[in-house]
Amino acid sequence: MENHNVNVTAVVAAAALAAATSVHLPVSTTNLQAQAAVDRALFLYYAYNGDAAAQSFSQAAATDPRLAMAYWGLALASGPDLNTPMTEQRFAAGARAIRQAVALESNAAPEGRRLIALMALRYKGSFSNWADDDDAYRSGMLAWAKSSSDTNVALLAAEALLERGGLTWSDGAPATEQSRNALALVDGVLRDDPSNPMANHLCIHLYDLAPQRAPALSCAQRLDRATFAPPAEHLAHMPAHYWIETGDYAAALASSARAYALTQEPGGGGLSNRYFTHDVAVGYSAAMMLGNSAVARQWSQRMNAALNANYSALTALRFGDYAAAYAASGNQYAESAVRGLAAIQLHKMTEARAMAVEILKNGGPKRGYLPQLFLARLAEEDGNDSDALRWIDAALANQRNDYSGEQIPYVPAGEALGAHFLRRGDNAQAIAAFQATLAAYPNDPRALFGLASAMAADGQRTQAVAVRA
Repeated sequence: MENHNVNVTAVVAAAALAAATSVHLPVSTTNLQAQAAVDRALFLYYAYNGDAAAQSFSQAAATDPRLAMAYWGLALASGPDLNTPMTEQRFAAGARAIRQAVALESNAAPEGRRLIALMALRYKGSFSNWADDDDAYRSGMLAWAKSSSDTNVALLAAEALLERGGLTWSDGAPATEQSRNALALVDGVLRDDPSNPMANHLCIHLYDLAPQRAPALSCAQRLDRATFAPPAEHLAHMPAHYWIETGDYAAALASSARAYALTQEPGGGGLSNRYFTHDVAVGYSAAMMLGNSAVARQWSQRMNAALNANYSALTALRFGDYAAAYAASGNQYAESAVRGLAAIQLHKMTEARAMAVEILKNGGPKRGYLPQLFLARLAEEDGNDSDALRWIDAALANQRNDYSGEQIPYVPAGEALGAHFLRRGDNAQAIAAFQATLAAYPNDPRALFGLASAMAADGQRTQAVAVRA
């Protein structure tokens, strides 16, 4: 169904977007606006912005009401991605859309009819048995992807596989067959289309928990070089995963700053952007690993807005401004623990012990690593090394359980363990603790400083100089 009232500016802009992002899904329409809306929508789905993708697929349907693939796209956008679970409400929307696509499928090309038929499997039954139907969709997409050279088929299959297979690794490979197949599909797309945004997006995710992340380096670099509109800010954020996981905190901060800036532009959503809190938390984590307190304070202010809590005291503590950390008030994150650690540094032991009583009374140390690090430091001050080590071990266990991939703690507990041993004069154990911290958080500058100090105290002067440098 051809619409001759073509908005030339919109068509040109959409065509430029498709060219820049290597996203194009040919559909059976003679309407350039409808085709451009489909391409834009699929790109936004690849950027994990399902709501914006649904809007663009709806625009395609409004422009060409007989375009079956517009309704297929609505069913796709209503479904899950790695960051978005299926819900009953989303299922209902997807089921309505795919029924409309099936009703119009005679207007679609053979490839479109096959995509519609497979998507119909995903919504065949009710929400209560959706998992089984999703397996049928996933299996059908994988079988097609293995026999096809179509980029979008490969990427849609890879996404569906990762939703089921997860991101964990074992013995140097993704831990599940689904994720191993997804990796093979993504690698194939990258060989033929290195700039493809979804292939680079999934590449970074695939290596989030890998023992060796180097294969994702080029994916991060490509996304850093690309230009994205505000609705696709998640793609600008993605390189921060690789950089923070490999210890390039300055690069992680730069990627995070670019994503943050996009959220502040018209159409970026600001605080309402679903990724805003995550993007800011990753940027703040990177800033806390660097040596610029002014930058860290800037990101702490962004954290305050994102999480309705004040991170000023924690930031001051991290950068050694103990007076400011102790004096801070007003909804401070982990306030008693942070002020308690600052009080110890300021030799305000009576106040520190009072804060410890409050934390223990309220059950604060059960999972929070900052209360545990505070209680460890207080136990050390009281000459109780066994309790100090017990609390540090609890903090280490919490961090191992609660942080993975791009999510890193604001204060790695291994730094406290190394510092504890260093103060005791146990240089060998201090060296081991700092090295273990660096294995978990590469290039952690405080762990490097501690390692250099422990090596110097142990007589390893040449090694200490190298680490210090």
